[in-house]
Amino acid sequence: MQRSVKSDALKRLRTARGHLEHVIKMVESEKYCIEILQQSLAVQSALRAVDNIILKGHLEEHVTHAMHGKDQGKSIQEIVDVFEKARR
Repeated sequence: MQRSVKSDALKRLRTARGHLEHVIKMVESEKYCIEILQQSLAVQSALRAVDNIILKGHLEEHVTHAMHGKDQGKSIQEIVDVFEKARR
């Protein structure tokens, strides 16, 4: 994993963790449901941002090299599998 990808992903994951901890405290203290949902959506958004960072890094670092070699089919299938899981 590229350093910049790792750094960006960790930054976003820490943000998501902070949001998630806040959501947990809100549920424990029985805050207003809409406020909890808004914070939950922020967690999901932060995780999607991590996914995008990691996917972009993977495509740049691994897939572009595989497209010029014999692993082309395998690389394409890995990406398709990830997108199929994301849509479930």
